[in-house]
Amino acid sequence: MNQDRIVYALSAMALTIERKSGPLSRRKVKLSRAGSSQSMLPVVEDVFVEAVRDLSSDGRGVIEAPDGQILFVSGVWPGEEVEIKRSRRGKSVVAELQSILTPSTARLDPVCVHHQQGSCGGCPWMFVDYQEQLQQKQNRLSKVAKRIAFTKQTCLVREAPQSLGYRNRAQLKSDGVKLGYVAKGSHELADVTECPVLTDVNQRQLATLRKTLPNRDWRPRKHQQWTTIDIDDERGTPLINQRQAFRQGNSDQNNQLRKWLSTKLASLPMPGSVFEFFCGSGNLTELISQQIKSPVIAVEADALSIDELTARALPNVRPVRVNLFSEPSITSHLPVAEHEIGIVMDPPRDGLKERDALAAWFMRAQWVVYVSCDAATWERDAIFLQACGLFADDVSGLDMFPHTPHIEILSVFKRESR
Repeated sequence: MNQDRIVYALSAMALTIERKSGPLSRRKVKLSRAGSSQSMLPVVEDVFVEAVRDLSSDGRGVIEAPDGQILFVSGVWPGEEVEIKRSRRGKSVVAELQSILTPSTARLDPVCVHHQQGSCGGCPWMFVDYQEQLQQKQNRLSKVAKRIAFTKQTCLVREAPQSLGYRNRAQLKSDGVKLGYVAKGSHELADVTECPVLTDVNQRQLATLRKTLPNRDWRPRKHQQWTTIDIDDERGTPLINQRQAFRQGNSDQNNQLRKWLSTKLASLPMPGSVFEFFCGSGNLTELISQQIKSPVIAVEADALSIDELTARALPNVRPVRVNLFSEPSITSHLPVAEHEIGIVMDPPRDGLKERDALAAWFMRAQWVVYVSCDAATWERDAIFLQACGLFADDVSGLDMFPHTPHIEILSVFKRESR
């Protein structure tokens, strides 16, 4: 049966289903027909040589094709001259690195065998000198800060004490035969025999776990793609298909973060109370309660984290379970700010997803300490804070995850004089 007949058969089947089930089924078949038409389009390929002009927000190289199309390619660095193969089918475009003609002086042989093989994308910048990585992160942070009109100081990014052996926790996945990480941009499991960014304790846990392969107990359950295995150098015992409360993945850099927060809190005026949004199990709450004598309302959605924080019984701290990504939860359960407050927050990458619902609290804030793990959402939220009368007073960075494009942004926003 040729392709035209296949499409005709699908159309006939759609009419038959519509008579039996109504127009909804017809819409479904039309989608299938559109997909078939897309797959029938020819693949158009071309190869060209261009220089890498910049890095995208996710760490890939930005390349302009001869016809002006902007492409994003992994495994390249600014200034390198590279050969690229572009494959186009309809609106779908894929750009692949063919060869590096003029390598960057910052390029190194990666220490991770899995990075060399291209099987694991967990550390996409491992082929670049660490100091050059830091410079690119600082450049990006400076650009983002400039876009919100922050020009008060140079936005320095704090260097990690060690670029390898820092990862204090990791989530591995297994199908009972392989054990490792899901390869970036795919549904394939990268079988990891070693991981140089893990701490020594976690490296040993990985080696011990691998000795049990193949493992029938790790076969995915029904409706489960992988079995998850969480390792943590503080716990020592792996958790199989169990949730654990969040903690920062780099202990040394978390200590730097806590030291920075302590310094900033000491310089800020004492509010009537402090709201800590996305408090987790209390990584920063402990410091806040030590330095702020006013009541601290620690807000978190995760029940496990709230239970852990409650068990710590920190002085002046009131744990409150509220989903800050849900407007109904905010309006129903978040305590009202009855006087001027301070806000400390360290949200996930989505940042202040429900900004409008939280506006009343930010309008009451004298100051906001904002720790962000995503530059794009930090920039968006900074504009929101400006609309609430709060303006950036201090912006810097911290390299929580060397060999990746991620930046931890440490910032303080203060209210302008009323």
